[in-house]
Amino acid sequence: MNLNRLWAPVCMTLFATNLHAQTVSRPAADSTQPTVPEQLSYPSFHANSFVGPVKKEAAPLEKVYMDYFEYKQRAFSSSENISLGDRAKIDSVMGYWFSRDTSMRFRMDIDPDKYGDTQNNTSRFNLRLFHRYDRLEFQADLLLDGDKGGHGGTSIGPDTTSKESWIAYRPWDSVRMVLRPYDLGTEIGQAFRTLDVARVYYINGTPAYISNLPIENESIRSKTVGGLEVQWVPTTELTFYAGVGSTSFFYPTNSDFSIEQNAASESWKAKEDRAYKAGIVYKNDTQNFVTEYATHMNSAETGALLDSALSLQYNVWMGNFVGNVEWTASRAGTEAYRLGSDGAWFQDTTPFRPVYSDYYGKKQDWLGKTDSAELIKAGWKVGSWVPYVSYKHRGQYFIDRELESAHKLRTADETASHGGLNIYGVGGYVTTGKFIIQPEVEFMQAKNAVFGSASDIREDRVLSVLKKDNTVFTLTTRYSY
Repeated sequence: MNLNRLWAPVCMTLFATNLHAQTVSRPAADSTQPTVPEQLSYPSFHANSFVGPVKKEAAPLEKVYMDYFEYKQRAFSSSENISLGDRAKIDSVMGYWFSRDTSMRFRMDIDPDKYGDTQNNTSRFNLRLFHRYDRLEFQADLLLDGDKGGHGGTSIGPDTTSKESWIAYRPWDSVRMVLRPYDLGTEIGQAFRTLDVARVYYINGTPAYISNLPIENESIRSKTVGGLEVQWVPTTELTFYAGVGSTSFFYPTNSDFSIEQNAASESWKAKEDRAYKAGIVYKNDTQNFVTEYATHMNSAETGALLDSALSLQYNVWMGNFVGNVEWTASRAGTEAYRLGSDGAWFQDTTPFRPVYSDYYGKKQDWLGKTDSAELIKAGWKVGSWVPYVSYKHRGQYFIDRELESAHKLRTADETASHGGLNIYGVGGYVTTGKFIIQPEVEFMQAKNAVFGSASDIREDRVLSVLKKDNTVFTLTTRYSY
């Protein structure tokens, strides 16, 4: 199935709001407090909770408050030795409203899977400034960069890969236009969430030959595609959106250039990558339906991990019954760059294998492939507790940000992925005040032996004895104002 041919025309006909960027709510005329603007990145805790639709309170005026907080920790895994704090994810925002139309927020985001697991490089600190004037709204997302390079200084400037910087104008009550100068917002999925689909990589320094080690000022740069989004909200429950954007990157001029086979180039030129996204959101007090799509037109020359992604999500709340289903598909890039944890250069330099390859130098099997992941989840509300059971399946070529992605969970010689992963889960949501605590146990069964063992840790991974089963215990705590 070609996701581009199937869904690219939709981008030209759908209008509306970004699932990852719900409209900042306008306070009522007689309100004395501002409503809480939702994060444009639309993290998981701002989605409708499995427990029920999230209804946030009005933010306090001229007081510091905690907007939201989420802590997620894999506390146990039978395939590896885990200590508390290992690969923990923390995302929180503190806010302050100067008036009903002006606010400042500080975000701390710690995510080893997204930012890499090098010590002290797993986090992002952002300062967000928001202002509303009549039908015009804008938000600036500034990145706080402390002591990068070991020079002892701290800098602040625009986060050039953030979807949280935007300028929005509402010409009519049901239509909103949003300019996103840095990032159009192309993360897709909820339970199976991708990284930015339209993320571009290119060689900075325009060398005559790309070798295994960088020379002088050579490095790999990444950027996201900025663009314009149009949103249409015909009713309070139904929303449509579509967006388009483009960015430039440097690429060698010779037609026979190949970063694997012919990495020489005497001259470079600026080329374009164009991105599209579209979606539909339907929400009320009993159900929530979302479909979203993102793609870009030049994944091969940009070394992108993903070419396109499509997701369908449905939540339902009927009495005490709670149900959730999701189907998310991704198409991988054909020449995805395998970068080091800091993203500055390629991971495999001896021998030099810039594109994802196995132990024998052959390209990994997921490159250029389309595959999907599915979720079925059902629970029953008992007072403040919602116990549930779930089933997930990840296709052997499915790519997303999680550790079970096909490009991360592989056999000892990396010739194959898990081959198809079945995950059976049991857990519960416990609500206490504004907190939701979620313990969960998942039993994983892979077709191929891909899970390691804490008792068999070797420098040469090919010699390790892997297994097909894994048991994981995860604890998640969420707070929402």
